[in-house]
Amino acid sequence: MKLCPVIGLVLLSTLHTVTWGYRSEERLLDALLSGLHRDVIPMVDNRTAVVVDVSMTVASILSVDDKNQELKTLSWLQMSWKDYRLRWNPGQYDNIRKINIPSDQLWRPDLLPYNSRTLDSGLDLTVDAIVSSDGEVTFIPKWLTQTSCAFDGTYYPFDEQTCTLKVGSWTHHSGEIDLRLSLKSISLEPFVEDSTWTIKKTQATRHVMKYECCPEAYVHILFSISFSRSPSSLLTFNLIAPTVLFLAAAVLGFYLPSDTGSRTLLGVVSLLGVTLVSLLNYGHFPLSGHGTTPIIGQFYALAVILVGLFTVVTIGLWGIHHHAADLSPVPGWLKAVLSGLARVCCIRYPAAASDKDGAPLGSITTGDGPAEGGAASTVSEIKKLKCMQDILQNVHAIAQTVDEQSRNTANQRDWKNVALVIDRILLTAFILTALIGTLAILLQLA
Repeated sequence: MKLCPVIGLVLLSTLHTVTWGYRSEERLLDALLSGLHRDVIPMVDNRTAVVVDVSMTVASILSVDDKNQELKTLSWLQMSWKDYRLRWNPGQYDNIRKINIPSDQLWRPDLLPYNSRTLDSGLDLTVDAIVSSDGEVTFIPKWLTQTSCAFDGTYYPFDEQTCTLKVGSWTHHSGEIDLRLSLKSISLEPFVEDSTWTIKKTQATRHVMKYECCPEAYVHILFSISFSRSPSSLLTFNLIAPTVLFLAAAVLGFYLPSDTGSRTLLGVVSLLGVTLVSLLNYGHFPLSGHGTTPIIGQFYALAVILVGLFTVVTIGLWGIHHHAADLSPVPGWLKAVLSGLARVCCIRYPAAASDKDGAPLGSITTGDGPAEGGAASTVSEIKKLKCMQDILQNVHAIAQTVDEQSRNTANQRDWKNVALVIDRILLTAFILTALIGTLAILLQLA
C-alpha cells in the first residue's frame, strides 16, 4: 500500500511531461505561424536574394518513350533555404530544435521544370517541411517529371541517350531567388535498376540567363541524365539474323541454273521477306531528334537494294538464256568484252567455231553435162547424168541443213556462255558490294 503514492506520482509526472511536450510544440507552431504570410518571399531586405540550395535524387526511370521523345522519371527534389521569420529559441520551447510543418502553410520557392510536357510542377506538395530553430527550411517532395528529350537513334539498339531537366523559378529573378547547387547535387543511391535502361552518368550545372520577356536575369539548374539501352539477345537476333539469312539466300541463288524459274522464285521470295522484316522492325525504331538515320536502318536499305538487284538480274539472265531461241549470233564486240572478263572471273570462255577450209558439202556443183550432139551423147548417158544431178542436189540440201543446225547450236552455246559470264561477274559484284557496304556501316559504330 505504501507503493501506491509513489506510482501515482510517477504517472502524474509522466503525464505532465508528455502534456507539456505537446503543449510546447503547439505553442511553437502557433508562434511561428501567427501572422506569417506564406505568399511573401522571406527576403531580409530588398537587396539580398533568398539562397535556395537544390539537389535531386533519381529514384527510377518510369518510362522512355523514344517515339514521342519523352522521358518520365520519379525523383526526390531537395530544397533548403532560410526564412528569418521561422527562428526561435529552443530553450523557451522545451529544447525543441526541429519541427515538421505542413509545406502549404509556408513560403515555398516556385520551382518548375521548364521542359515539362505537363502543366503542373509534378511535385508532391503534401509533404511536410522540416524547420530548424535557426530558420532553415528543408523541403524534400517526390517529383514526378514528364519532360521532352531529343533522342538520337543512330546506334539503335545500342544507343545512349542524354536527357536534361531544366529547373528554375518561374516568377522570381536572380535578385530575389538565387539557386545554388548542394554538395551532392544529383545522386542515384536509391535508384531502382531498369531491365532496359542503365544510367551511365549524371551531372548538374547552374546557369544564369536573360530572356526576351524580362530585363532581369534568371537562375536555373540543369540536371543531365545519360542512360544506355540494354537490348536483349532475342531483340538483337530478331533485328539482324533474318536480314542476314535473306542476303545469304541471294548469294547462294547465283549457283542455281539461271534458265530455271526456281531462281527467279527465290529472288522474289527473298525480296518480299527482307522488305517485310524491314517494315516490321522499322516500327520499333526510335524517332531521332537529330535528323539521323539508324545504322540498322541503313543495313536494311542495303539488303533491300541488293536482293532487289538480284531479282532483276535473275530475270535478265533468264531472258538472255532464252534469247538463244532466236538463233541470232552473239555480236563480235560482246564476245571480245566477255572473253576478257571471263579470264578475270576464272571462267573458260570457249572460242567461236570456225568453218572448215574448203567448200562445204552444200557448195558442190555439177557440170554443164555433155555437149549437145557429142558422140557419147546417148540417151542412156543423159539419164545417168540427170540421176547424178538429183543425187547431188539432195546431198547439197542435206549439207545446208547440217550447216544451219551447227550454226544454231554454236549460237545457243555462245548465248549461254554470255549468260554464264554475266552471272559470275554479277556474283562477284554482289559479294563485293555487300561486304563493302556492311563494312562501311560497321565503321560508323567505331
